[in-house]
Order: sequence, then structure tokens, then C-alpha cells
Amino acid sequence: MRIALAAAIICLHSANVTLGLDRAMEVAGHFRMVNATVLALFFALSGFLVTGSLLRCKSLISFVGLRVLRIAPALAVETTLSAIIIGPIFTAMPLTEYFADPRFHVYFLNMLGDVHFALPGVFLYNPVPDLVNAQLWTVPYELWCYAILALLAATTICFNRALYLGFLVFAQIGLVWYDIYHSDELFIHLRPHILVFCFLLGVGFYLWRDKVPFNRATGLFALVLCIIGMAGGRSDAIFAVPAAYLACYLGLTNPRRIWIVSSGDYSYGMYLYGFVIQQCVAALGPSLQYWYLNVLISLPIAFGVAVASWHLLEKHALRLKGQLERFETAVLSAFRSWIAHRRRRRVQSHSRPIAEN
Repeated sequence: MRIALAAAIICLHSANVTLGLDRAMEVAGHFRMVNATVLALFFALSGFLVTGSLLRCKSLISFVGLRVLRIAPALAVETTLSAIIIGPIFTAMPLTEYFADPRFHVYFLNMLGDVHFALPGVFLYNPVPDLVNAQLWTVPYELWCYAILALLAATTICFNRALYLGFLVFAQIGLVWYDIYHSDELFIHLRPHILVFCFLLGVGFYLWRDKVPFNRATGLFALVLCIIGMAGGRSDAIFAVPAAYLACYLGLTNPRRIWIVSSGDYSYGMYLYGFVIQQCVAALGPSLQYWYLNVLISLPIAFGVAVASWHLLEKHALRLKGQLERFETAVLSAFRSWIAHRRRRRVQSHSRPIAEN
């Protein structure tokens, strides 16, 4: 499911990198429901899966640590490769000026979630100039999703599914009211707060997964609602619910696993490297600046790079989970010892006057 969504995003970006943003936005306006639905599915599925990870963790230490291990290493390597290799190859500036430019230095802040899209002089003559990795615009909102989920865990709201359902209803009402108040604003993609809400809906579907009827008829009905509701962009908050249901239903269909799925998780690598690879293809000349050629060339390259990223980096980073768990155990043990020590001192302080009397 995640691989399919990552591939769909590359296909959608092919219009941007070959037509230019203005023309691509014009075209995308006629297929707004596709762009919006793919993003909604991506975030909802992430919420569903990350919640399973949260509930398997002993504490927020391992939860946050696992998120860092999953995201940070590959993001750091992709940022470095883009700046050190892709940039010098495709920049229109002399290399001395390229490396001295402030935009080169701040680009490394992408590793921390502070997103910068441009490298000096890179892809300057592409249909979409100056953009190296445009899909990173979602990274800050993904980090917000994890932070909000951690807060909901710290307050135990997400461990009580009835309470969490009340939280979602409250959020739904607030977002619908916000959409009505801002009904004059139209977005080609989903607004950031709707992306976060889709993630939170995925969390809710995981918590209620034993009660929600996941079946084909309801899935098709949810698909129809998504296509109709997200075409206009004025009621995304309402139709985020069927989008989240659709993501979870498709994810739970559990088809027979092929080697692509069984051999590794390549979706994150495809997401990270897809756009920059598409920009490299577009930079090779006007003869390759057709959306279908861009997809045919970029998609297999992005998949190949994602395979390399998984086997050379990502799966090795995740093997640090054992060390993370040992660190978590040590911290929790020290915390329990400190609590026990505080209790003993409190008991002693209360019992001393009684003994003196």
C-alpha cells in the first residue's frame, strides 16, 4: 500500500517537473480529487501503522526513538547526496560559489525538519526551477503528527478509545467550522491541518479496528465519497473520514505478498528520492520533458535507489532498536528507583515525629 502511494506521488509530480508549476496547477485542478485523496491515504495509513508501533512500545522513549531511527538516517543521507553530488553536477554556478552560497549551508537543515527546497543554481533551467526536493513540504507536518500522538499518549487519551473518539468528534466539528469560515479559499492539495487530521483518523481506526466493519462494499462507498467530496476542496474535513477508512481498508486487505513487499520497506526511499530524480531527468533536455517519459524513466530509478537505501542504510538503522530498548529499560529503572527513594524519604519524614512523640 505504501509503495503504491509513493509511486502514485511520483506519477503526480511528473506533471510539475515537465509542465512547470503554473501549467501543472492548471491541469491538477481538474484532477484535484486524485491529489487530495492520495495525500489523505498516505497520512491516514501512517497514523494507523504508527499507532500499532506506539502500543507495542514500553514508553515514549522507544516510540520517539523508533521514529527517529526510521526517518532521520535516510533523510540525512538524501539531503547530503543532494547537496554534495546532485547539486555540483546540475548547478549553473561555479563550484566555488556554489559551496560558498548560504543556500548550500542551510539546505542541511532539512535533516532537522527545517525544510529548504533550493540549492544555489541547481535545476535553474528546468520547467520547475530551483526546486530540488519539493515533496519534503510534508515532513514538518509528519513531525507534528508524531508530536501530537506523543502528547495524546502522555495524557493517556489515545489509550482510552472512547475518550479518543470524543477527541476526534470535537476535532471534526472544529475543522468543519474552520472550512465553512474559510470557504472562499481553495487549495489544489489538502490543507496541512487536514493532513494531520487524516493521520489522527488513522489512529482512531486502529484503536477501533475490532469494531469497524472493514469490507468491500463500505470501501467502495468510501471511495465514491472521496472522489465526489474532494473534487471541490470546500469540505475536506468531512470527507477525510471516508478517505481514512479507505486507506485502512485497503491496507487490511492483506493480499498475497510478492517479493517487492517481502524483501524490504522501500516506500520511504521512493518518497525521499522521487522528486530529485525526476528533476534530474527533466534537466537532461526538452526531449525528456514529457510526463509519461518522466514517469517511465524516474519510477524504476527511484525504486532502485530506494532498494539500495533500505538494504545499505535503513534496515541497519532499525537494528539499533535493541540498543534503544536497553537504554529505555535503564532510564525506566532509574526513574522507578528515584520514585521509590522519594517515597521512602516521605515515609521516614512522616514517621519521625510519631517516633519522637
